[in-house]
Amino acid sequence: MITKIIAAEQAEGNGTLTQQQETDFWLAMATVSKSILPVTPESLRCSVSLGKHSAASLAAKRYRLLTIITLVALLLFQVYWVIGATILTDIEAIKGRLASLSSEFFVADNALKQLNYKDRNYATEKVRLQLQLDIVNDKVMVERIGIATDFTVLKNWNLTNSLLLWARTARSVDKSKMTPSTSEPSDNFTPIDQKSRFLWEFTPETVEQVQTAKISLTTLLKYILPILYGALGASTFIVRSLADQIKSTTYTTESDVGYRLRFYLGAVAGLSIAWFTSDPKGVETTGILQSLSPLALAFLAGFSVELLFSLLERVMAAFSVTDLKGVPRE
Repeated sequence: MITKIIAAEQAEGNGTLTQQQETDFWLAMATVSKSILPVTPESLRCSVSLGKHSAASLAAKRYRLLTIITLVALLLFQVYWVIGATILTDIEAIKGRLASLSSEFFVADNALKQLNYKDRNYATEKVRLQLQLDIVNDKVMVERIGIATDFTVLKNWNLTNSLLLWARTARSVDKSKMTPSTSEPSDNFTPIDQKSRFLWEFTPETVEQVQTAKISLTTLLKYILPILYGALGASTFIVRSLADQIKSTTYTTESDVGYRLRFYLGAVAGLSIAWFTSDPKGVETTGILQSLSPLALAFLAGFSVELLFSLLERVMAAFSVTDLKGVPRE
């Protein structure tokens, strides 16, 4: 075969190519092409360096850079989400402990008020209950310092407030109401009862911070992070497949088109997984590790796009067959 190909090329150069030589040439070329499959002339051209880099090496660099950018963006949003979720979890825990301390305080306070000075153990019980109240007050101060710190960190963390500033009407705001403090409320505050003082750090402004933070976390958990996880899974598959194609000299321009479409489909697959698996209650009831489980599925969906869409097609086909069975025949 090689002899026939060389002879045909020499005859073509000398201008003496016969019909039989041309026929032998094409038959030999067809045999050689079949023997080197899946390598094709196009894949050979893409693997050969015409300048500094071949088309295959340029594609490898491009998708490697795309994977790095996707990974960095994912890490930034993931760390941002973890910080916010940790702060909200700590705030809810402190709120529960303050409510428990409130109950302890009123039990001890009522017992102190009901003491009878004529009782034999009046002095001892009074000292014991007063000591218990002091311990509760000390714990309350510690918890209020912690929750004030959490609100300060939450305010600096929450970018939603900055994004919504342009929509707010300029107004004068009392800074003493905006910034939680560990001291008692000033005289400008509306008088509050003894029970409310345990939770007075939860002002309308701080509650607004908590609500906007929950909205931000829900948006990240249900939309941004699943898209990035799906895109990362798709780009991981692309880089892995591209390395195999370069090694086997089977990369073509059609492969690049398929890889681009796969990257976008991976992002869509990650988002669809979030729709099907995310908890509608969001960050209010689920823990951090439980919330991360759908994100792992989003990565797997992006990595194996064909499996996800094949499953969806089977589901749709099953419903279509059911609908057709329900249609009466004429």
